[in-house]
Amino acid sequence: MTFSVMQAVGHLMPGKTSVVALCAGCDEPVLASFRTGAAQANYVLATQGNLLNDRGFTSLGVWPSKQSLNIPESLPERVAKNFMEALKIRNAKHWNAACGSYRRCLEIALKEFAPDIEARMLEKRIDKLAAEHRITPALQAWAHELRLDGNEALHGLEDATEEMAEQMHHLTYFLLTYLYTLPQQIDGVRARRQAAAATVA
Repeated sequence: MTFSVMQAVGHLMPGKTSVVALCAGCDEPVLASFRTGAAQANYVLATQGNLLNDRGFTSLGVWPSKQSLNIPESLPERVAKNFMEALKIRNAKHWNAACGSYRRCLEIALKEFAPDIEARMLEKRIDKLAAEHRITPALQAWAHELRLDGNEALHGLEDATEEMAEQMHHLTYFLLTYLYTLPQQIDGVRARRQAAAATVA
């Protein structure tokens, strides 16, 4: 977590300093408290960087607390990386970039899911997957909605909205869960049953 410190204040308790800073990730203000040496309060004010990793400080707390990033389980590494990027951009409230990133995540997810499908355009890839019954009609509709909203955010005249980014986030999350998480969980259940049956036999 990188802070640009705006103001530092000492406390009645010796060795404790609090700062008001801007978070480089979301450009919003944060309050952080640190245990510092007697001569370090001025140094805190001059610091621009990752205060939490500075060896001279011991973090006592940061408010608001850092949000955990919730992603579906069992994703391929590249898919997980792109979903995480989209999530971070969404949390930073950059709606156009977030929507574009969710569209990119969708495209990568479908390529990883069925690398044998040849299609230069995302639209064609979605329809081929549906025609081969590798995704359901409902997933086909979800994917097209994501594709269209992503295109609108990247190429449309109007800016994307928070509502649009939230909808794309949830659609992407559920689509990834259906493609990757649920099959893995089903395989786990089958493996457990087979192991139990082998033990009984």
